[in-house]
Order: sequence, then C-alpha cells, then structure tokens
Amino acid sequence: MDIFVSAIVGDLISRSATFVINKYFRHQPGIDEILQRLQRVVLRIDTAVKEAEGRHITNQGMLLQLKMLSQGMYRGHYVLDAMRFQDFGEEEKLNLSSAALSKFSPSKWLRFSCTGTGSVSSNREALLFELQLMVDTLEDTMAGMKEFLIFLESYPRILRQPYGTYLLLDNCMFGRQTERQQVLNFLLRPSATPDLDVLPIVGPRRVGKRTLVEYVCREEKGSLKDEGVIDLRGNNIKVRHQNSDSRNRFLVIVEIAEDINEGTWKRLKSSAACMSPCSGSKIIITSRSDAIVNLGTTEALRLDYLSQEAYWHFFKSIAFGSTNPDEQPKLATMAMEIALEQRQCWPGAHLIAGLLRDNFNARFRRTILECVRAYKKTHLVMFDKHPNLRVRKDEPVYYWRLARSCRYFLICNYHQSDSTEEVPKITVRDILLGCGGTLPCGEFEALAMRSHIPAYYNYTISCKMQTPQATVGRKKRVSREEGHLI
Repeated sequence: MDIFVSAIVGDLISRSATFVINKYFRHQPGIDEILQRLQRVVLRIDTAVKEAEGRHITNQGMLLQLKMLSQGMYRGHYVLDAMRFQDFGEEEKLNLSSAALSKFSPSKWLRFSCTGTGSVSSNREALLFELQLMVDTLEDTMAGMKEFLIFLESYPRILRQPYGTYLLLDNCMFGRQTERQQVLNFLLRPSATPDLDVLPIVGPRRVGKRTLVEYVCREEKGSLKDEGVIDLRGNNIKVRHQNSDSRNRFLVIVEIAEDINEGTWKRLKSSAACMSPCSGSKIIITSRSDAIVNLGTTEALRLDYLSQEAYWHFFKSIAFGSTNPDEQPKLATMAMEIALEQRQCWPGAHLIAGLLRDNFNARFRRTILECVRAYKKTHLVMFDKHPNLRVRKDEPVYYWRLARSCRYFLICNYHQSDSTEEVPKITVRDILLGCGGTLPCGEFEALAMRSHIPAYYNYTISCKMQTPQATVGRKKRVSREEGHLI
C-alpha cells in the first residue's frame, strides 16, 4: 500500500514539475514582453484603486479587496521602476536591489549588477520566472475583481480638491484607506446592545495607531479632549473622549502601552460608562499587546508597518513633486537607492524626500546617498542593528550631516506635541544641511517635522553634536526581525 501511495505522489510531483517547466521556461516570453504586460495590468489596477479610494466604502469584504489591489499596485510600480531605472544606475555604480521581484524570499535575490555568484543566464532565468509569476498573479487578481468594480458604483463619491499627487499624499494618511474606513464604520454603526461597543487596535510601536484614530475623529469634525492619565493601581492609562453627536453619545479612547489585567479593564470600563452614560457610546482601545483583542465587542483591527513597495511609492511622490520621475531617470535611480537604504523609515521619508524635491541635482543626491549608506553601515558596526529598528524603538541613533566639520549628531530622545505648543527654532533640516548658524553646546531641542494631517502633531528631538565612537567586535547573528532591513 505504501509503495502504491508513493508511486502516486511521485507521479503527481513529476507532472507538476513538468507543468511549471513547460509554462515558465519552454514557452517563456522575453523580459520586454513581460514588462509590457506588467505595465498594462498595473495601469488597470491603478485606475481601479484610485476610483475605489474616491468613494465611501462601508463593506468589510470590499475594503479587504481594495487593500489587496493597493498592495498589487505598489508592488507593480516598484518592479517597473526598478527595471526601468536599473540601466541608468550602472554608470553611477548604484545597486538597485531586485528584492522587489521576490514575493516569498527577498533575501534570496542577488543584486542586478553584482557578479561572483551565479551565471548571467541562470540569473536571467530566475528573473524571468519571478516576473512572469508576478504578472500572472496580478492579472488573475484583476480578473477576479469584476464584482468589486460593479459594486463600487453603488458607493457615494468623496468630494475632494484637485491636488497634485504629492500634495494629496502629504495631506492624508497614506496607505491606510482600508483601516481608516474600518474605524469610521465602527463609529457610525448603530450599537446592537446597551453596553459599550469596544474596538481594539493592535500594532507595534510607531506604527500609527494613535494617528489613525486622531485622523478619523478629527476628519469627521470631532474635538478630542485629553482627560490625562488615570492611575488604576499602578497602571498608567491615557484616556481621552469626544462628544460624538447631539444625542450626547461619547467616544472614549484608551491608550495602553502593553497589557491590561481583567480587574483594571473592568474599572476602566466602569469609569468610561460614567463619562458616557448614554446608549450607543463607544470605546477604542489601542495597545502593542495582543491581550486586548479579547476585550473587543467587534473584530480587532491590526496595524503593521507598510511594505517597502508602498514606502517607495510615497517617497517617490514626495521627492519628485509634480515632476515625472521618468523624465529624470538618473535622479530617479539615486532616489530609489536612497529609499531602499532608508528601509521604510517614515519620518525620514518626509525629511529626505523633501530635501531631494528642493534639489534636483545629481551631485547633491549622490552625496545624500553616500551619507545614508555610511549611516546604515555605522550602526551595523556599532550596534549590529539597522538604525531604522533603533528609531522605531526610540533608541538613540547617530544621524548623518552634510557638514564636513561634524558628520554625525546624536538623537537622544523623541517627542510629540500638540500643534498649539511652541516648537524649537532650530530644525533637523538645518542640522543636516549645516545651516542656521552655530549650534548650541550640549543637549538641545530641534523640530523634526510638522504633521500635515490630523491631529497635526509637532515631532521634535533632543540631540547633541557628538561623533560616534567606532568599535570593532565580532558581528552578532542578524535577527529575523531586521534581516530584511539590511
């Protein structure tokens, strides 16, 4: 019996292998033909996504399909740009990573321009295989969206001013259309019970949980009131509330860093009920811990960091403004390499992409690229960790400067304040460019960024002019979390 089963399994494996070989190697089209197909399908997906983002979608299934389409759009644009700009990077000795082409294992891909491992023909075959597989997947995805496009017509349009792409992206919460609508649906949905409705939002540090809630609430013309910190037996929990409508219903927002025990939650919920005695009031609770998932009366919303493909889409839009990157391929090549080195550092996207937009100069961009590369290498040597991981955890980093007198400065702490509060006159941009006069001695405050979206926070840092102390030691094994960042 075992021999019979083994024979059947062996035959199935052989047939599957033959099918794959016939489809992707024997009848494999050239790269140009595949890229033309990719460009066509990305254009169709792009059109569908833009149409969907311009409508008030309330159905959860429709939102999930929109998220899938958006991911395909970012991925397609990313690969097209990587292939288009690669030829212009060779004379600048740039290395655009082909990691964008691998859906399952980015680290297995070699650099397009590298030599020393693998033949040119084998690399080309692998590239053709991944490209065709991705195009087939995107075409199948788009072909299965006929009902989605039909149902889309039934949702009302969102009235919006005709901004340029970079202005629109810079003035909205990029990449969170699905999550934004889920929060909005929770707030607008009538309560089925007299008890408080609870929506848990879970995600890692600096993923944008608080910003998402603030964005949705203030966009809907609400006014959040900060109730400060409630001390429940040593658990410091930040609570805010909003008067939702004329019926005196309240939205209570609870921010918890990590876990919360059952007793504390009951007391907190009781306090919230006293603040909002009317039926239909709601609670949104945010935390980095999965433990809050069970506290919800509806399915928890999980936030994760956006993909590298989405990051490049945002970075490119800010860096080029209203200029078409295809008209400046050499500058676009360097911008893409800078974005790859940044590895999804969103505060850096606003800052550095803004610098690139103000300086359409190849020499300037080459200098920025060299600084970003050295910045990453310095932290890998000193801490065995990509600097972006340290930024996400609010750990000190040595950030780069263009000034030759002092190439680095130490960022000690990160702060977030309301837009009404006074901000430092010194900006991080001034420090990077080496302008703005003599910098203070010792630790001082600098303005990193003013947010253009609700709640319009000011982001500041505590820093000091300090050169990193080079250390030489045995490299630690790179963790799974940071492996894709190197």
